Amino acid sequence: MTLTECLEAIGHPTRLGIIRYCLKPRTFTEIIASLKLNPASFKFHAKVLIDCNLIEKVERGIYETTKLGKLVLELVDQADLLSSKK
Repeated sequence: MTLTECLEAIGHPTRLGIIRYCLKPRTFTEIIASLKLNPASFKFHAKVLIDCNLIEKVERGIYETTKLGKLVLELVDQADLLSSKK
């Protein structure tokens, strides 16, 4: 995926929530239950995030945020902080 496509991917609140929730390894079941997603919706969003290297499937049914995903979250949090100071 291109950088533009990946930036668009993190602009979606569900995807950003998945990246945040997977800061520690989470099972498929934990993710869909905690984020109130249906399985098909999660699989769709997870594929986009995996293609952008923002989360990874570390073993069968277990997902975790990548180093790049953690960096992106830090940048998003910093941008939110700066925009709230205006």
